[in-house]
Amino acid sequence: MQSETNRIKQKRLFNSILNFRELNLIIIIIVIAAFLWIFTDSFSTSNNLRSVGVSFAINCIVVIAMALVIISGGIDLSVGSVMALSSCLFAVLYLDGNPFILCVLAAIGASFLCGLFNGFLIAKQKMPPFIVTLAMLGIARGICLIITTGTPLSLVNKLPPAFKYLGGGSIEGIPVLLIISAVLVVIADTLFRKSPLLRQVYYTGSNQKAAEFSGINVDKVKIVVYVFSALLCGLAGLLFVSRYSFASPVAGQGLELTVIAGCVIGGISMEGGEGTVLGAVLGVILLSVINNGLILLDVSVYWQQFISGIILISAVWLDYTRISRRNKKLNA
Repeated sequence: MQSETNRIKQKRLFNSILNFRELNLIIIIIVIAAFLWIFTDSFSTSNNLRSVGVSFAINCIVVIAMALVIISGGIDLSVGSVMALSSCLFAVLYLDGNPFILCVLAAIGASFLCGLFNGFLIAKQKMPPFIVTLAMLGIARGICLIITTGTPLSLVNKLPPAFKYLGGGSIEGIPVLLIISAVLVVIADTLFRKSPLLRQVYYTGSNQKAAEFSGINVDKVKIVVYVFSALLCGLAGLLFVSRYSFASPVAGQGLELTVIAGCVIGGISMEGGEGTVLGAVLGVILLSVINNGLILLDVSVYWQQFISGIILISAVWLDYTRISRRNKKLNA
């Protein structure tokens, strides 16, 4: 009897491992990393691994924001511009001699207003998320160009040591920036899986009408989602300054495409209501490892863009194929 019980437990454990939705991505990342470790001389070096880790740390923060928005049934094309706005506004104010805390609050406040603008027009005015966030992409980027006059702003040797440590420091050889990113990912993924409040985001994205009938304030959920997305991008902008000691009006260009690709590759449905933060983060990590591998293999930058595009369209095709098959089974 005891042996039978143990067999049942082992079977359940085995099935739970197989059903772990991010397992396939983890295996793919390990296989690609092993390939690069064997066929390149520098992939496994500490400097390269540190560089890869830091490069996707900020992207991982932004992909949390994008995952939240897409799961809710929307899209946010302004993430890169809002990140740039946060960094540029902070730099301009700080270089003008304003107190550090005031500069941080101004950067976060500007991000909050961007998210509130997006959320209000989408939720209350029923405007398409694509159009609203595309407009915000232009507005935020335009403000960056105006306040910086289109030139990068250097803050080398001007930032407080404690702030600079967030982007450039390390603990036991692990970059602090990577630790911050990992902590945010764990918190966000856990809350999405366990928090009843955040489950409302899934219900809203899955079926908005049903969510409304069940008593969920859909408009409030959408506004909170876009505000939270913008705040995360604002934080990413500040960490960008901390890491590189400069702010650029063109920082984050194309970032929205990278994080959308990460979300889709990570199993988040573009139709909303499905996916996990961990999956989206793994998608971004996969793209970072592939891009790093292409560089180490001396593949032309033009081919890098081409391959990234092929990966994205393949992920979208697989996503819609899976959804179509599932719908056919439900209607059968």
